Amino acid sequence: MNLDQVRALLVCPPVSGFDFYERKTGVFQLILPILHEDGDMLEVFLQDSPRGAGYVRICDFGMALMRLSYTYDLDTPTRQDIFRSILHHSGVGNDDGSLYLDAPAEALYPSILQFAGCIQKVCNMRYWDRDAVRRAYYDDRQAETAA
Repeated sequence: MNLDQVRALLVCPPVSGFDFYERKTGVFQLILPILHEDGDMLEVFLQDSPRGAGYVRICDFGMALMRLSYTYDLDTPTRQDIFRSILHHSGVGNDDGSLYLDAPAEALYPSILQFAGCIQKVCNMRYWDRDAVRRAYYDDRQAETAA
């Protein structure tokens, strides 16, 4: 990852509120003006992408699923399907709980917004519509009776 190029991409007018700092060697935390509903900042990190020099990996190191686990479990097939659907439609991957998006350097800004939107959808899964909640309820009831 070319840090000068990333910094230049993050100071242009549409992203002037973005910044980043190195958390550990090769891992940079992105400072965004995008917050969770409780006021905490979204935890987003940048690192080298396995796709090569023209890409940056945007990831969360499992922070979104950890936050979700405080109030909601992905313990039923319906909930897991909803989670996978959110990732699929957002173009985000899941590496053992760490969500990521490999973005071309020239599309870094829209990719960060795309990733942040996915994180917010995942963290707000507990607010799904009544039909999804009803299906999850029946899955939970079946799991309780099976146990």
